[in-house]
Amino acid sequence: MHRLLFAPKARRAFLEFQPQDMLRIKAALDRLQEDLRMPGVVRLREMRVAQYRYRVGDFRLLFDINDREQSVVLLDIRRRNERTYR
Repeated sequence: MHRLLFAPKARRAFLEFQPQDMLRIKAALDRLQEDLRMPGVVRLREMRVAQYRYRVGDFRLLFDINDREQSVVLLDIRRRNERTYR
């Protein structure tokens, strides 16, 4: 199991959500820690934002995986819109 680390931007974004959204995102993060390459995890090509994304309803979890250090760095949590991947 990989260790989950929050970037400051992701931590701020998480704390701004409504409680019910926090619960959905927390459950998704728990699933993600168990299987980093489960269905729904998409590798982002040519994107500067992150290496991977995972969809949770209207939200996108943007993260990098470091297999050598056994860690996942959650870089940001964004509501899906036209600026999500910029």
